[in-house]
Amino acid sequence: MKIFYFMGRNPKNKSGVSWKIWKIGRTGRTVTTSWGAARLQKRKVVPSGTLQSGVFRFPSIEAATSYETRRIQSKLRKGYERRTRWRSAQSD
Repeated sequence: MKIFYFMGRNPKNKSGVSWKIWKIGRTGRTVTTSWGAARLQKRKVVPSGTLQSGVFRFPSIEAATSYETRRIQSKLRKGYERRTRWRSAQSD
């Protein structure tokens, strides 16, 4: 599952910003997406409540892979950023 976040201005909120989360995963010919509001909790972005989701089935694996790639590129153009992986510090 690939996870993307978006932070944008929102004058309607007290903080003035909104956080969004978007997830996409492909298993064979099936692509599953989830999206919704997010919030900061202990310096990490976590979903606010239950995410909405959609399941898309395709006639071939190539079609599903192509769809997944197009959707990811679309989100990146809109300003979404890929989740960074936290790595533990190695001790010397």
